[in-house]
Amino acid sequence: MAPENPDPKKDYPQYLDTLQDDTEASIRERVAELRAEIDRLESQLDETRKSKQILFLMGGELRDELVRFLTVGLDLPAKVSEESSDAFWLVAEAVGEEWCLGEVRESASGNVTREMLARVEINRHDAGKPDDFPALLVVNSFHEKENLEDRDQAVPPEMARRANEDHILVVRTLDLVRLRQKEQSGFAGIKDLLEALREGGWFEVNATLISKHHRD
Repeated sequence: MAPENPDPKKDYPQYLDTLQDDTEASIRERVAELRAEIDRLESQLDETRKSKQILFLMGGELRDELVRFLTVGLDLPAKVSEESSDAFWLVAEAVGEEWCLGEVRESASGNVTREMLARVEINRHDAGKPDDFPALLVVNSFHEKENLEDRDQAVPPEMARRANEDHILVVRTLDLVRLRQKEQSGFAGIKDLLEALREGGWFEVNATLISKHHRD
């Protein structure tokens, strides 16, 4: 009966690792490179998964994550508002000037409503801003639906029309996640969003990552 091969890892004296040839050194270097690459890819995957949190978080957690998402994921510097747990500001990176009022709303099984738009109007007025001051309404709509197909429901045309009239741009959290995917794929989309903010309406990014600005 042939003797069993010993386990090379069992009781292996570490000082023997100093006795290596060029082949072993090359292997160790390659292993280190691969481990570093795995760490980098896992970090990217974690960030990608984290960016989708705005599709299921609620309340203050949703607002705080949205601010992080805009700042880190879309390179649109944002900060929370001290006046409301639902509000935030888009700010100019260099000087910190508040140039757009943002609000986030959620609906477990519904869409954008007239009441959501009216609340943005009221808060914009209370903030001392004119009626045409840029405003962004982010809605986590249909967030209790169990698949993307059921969640991917268009903002009603009458709501897009009203938002355009009131200089409020509506985006779903799903639109923002897709906008980030579009940017990550190398196709610019932020410029289109910024242009839409000047007018209002609904900024859609569909399943094929094509953006469209709905005004009515």
